[in-house]
Amino acid sequence: MNIADANKKKLIKKTGLDKYYKASSWAGYNKQMFDKLAPKYDAGNVLHSFGTKWMYDRKAMEKIPFPPQATILDLCTGSGDIAIYLAEKYPDSKVVALDVSKEMIKLARKKATHLNNIEFVEGDALALPFKNETFDVVIISYGLRNLTNIEEGIKEMVRVTKRNGFVSSIDQGKPQNLFFKFIYKVYFYNIAPVIGKIIFHMGEYNTFRYLPESNKYFPHPKDLVLLFSKNELKNVQNFDYFVGAIAQQVGQKI
Repeated sequence: MNIADANKKKLIKKTGLDKYYKASSWAGYNKQMFDKLAPKYDAGNVLHSFGTKWMYDRKAMEKIPFPPQATILDLCTGSGDIAIYLAEKYPDSKVVALDVSKEMIKLARKKATHLNNIEFVEGDALALPFKNETFDVVIISYGLRNLTNIEEGIKEMVRVTKRNGFVSSIDQGKPQNLFFKFIYKVYFYNIAPVIGKIIFHMGEYNTFRYLPESNKYFPHPKDLVLLFSKNELKNVQNFDYFVGAIAQQVGQKI
C-alpha cells in the first residue's frame, strides 16, 4: 500500500464517505460523491468561496498563454464553468471538457447548449482517451486533489499536451499569513462543515467536511511546482490568489 492509498483510506474514514457510499476503490467513492453532488455543485462553490471562485478562476486563466485556434482540455470540469468560459472567450478554439461524473457532464452540457466549439467527455483523468500531444493547453481545476495518484495525473496531462504547450492546475492553497490562516482554518474546519450539515446537506454526505480534510493530504504549492518540474514541464510558476487560499501552477512542455 503506497502513501496515496493510505491517505485516501484515512480520508474515507474521517469524512464518513463509507457511511453514505459503497465502493471498492477511491475512484468509485469519488465518482459516487460527485454524481450525488451535481445538482448542488454550483451553489456549493458560491458558498465555499464567498462568491469569489469565479473571479479567481478568470484571473487564473489570464496566466495561461492560449495560442490562436487553441485545442484546450479541461479536466475534472465539474459543471463546466471554466470550459464554457474559455469556449466563449476563444470562439475559434476547440475545448474538450472531461469529468468522471456522468451527472456533472449532464449538467455541464445543459449549460453549454449555445456553444458549438465545446465537447463533453465522461472519462478518467488517469487514463485519458486521447493520443499523445493532442492539446495546446491542459487545465485541471480543483480536481488534482481527487485523483488516486497526483503524480500520475500530472504525467497524463503532460502526455496529451503538445510540445510548447502549457499545463496548469488550480486548487486550494496553503495560506501563510498568520491572521488569514487562522480565519481560514476556523471557517473551513469548523463553520463550513456545520453549515453544510444543517443547511446544505441535510441527511446527505457532507462535502463541506470533505473539502478541508482533503486539503490536509494535498501537497503544498511549492511541492506541486517540484512535481510539475519533475515531469517534463519547464519554467514552472506558482500564482497565489485570495491571500494564498487558492494556488495555481503553470508549466510549459518544451
